[in-house]
Amino acid sequence: MTSLLPSFIVLGSLLITLVIMIRRAPDRKPATIVNNIIMSALCFVGGMLISAMYTRAVGNENSSPFIIAILVAIGTFGALAIYIKLDEKQKLERQRGNND
Repeated sequence: MTSLLPSFIVLGSLLITLVIMIRRAPDRKPATIVNNIIMSALCFVGGMLISAMYTRAVGNENSSPFIIAILVAIGTFGALAIYIKLDEKQKLERQRGNND
């Protein structure tokens, strides 16, 4: 069971990101859901890039799967935080444009 823990961490980071994205959506239209799935996948790719940098620096033989899984989760949630911050900034700019 402990050998599967890194896989569950990676899968959990993807699913949590997807749930957060769908809950933040303004509506539940199919296009919005597909957009959220794509953005979640891109955030996950960001997490994979973070872990790939670590693996490349340390080497495949010396890298621990648990550390790689934690780095994927950190990178995924970091990319999600950046996306949320930029999305809120864009919404504020639209509101200012509509008020003018």
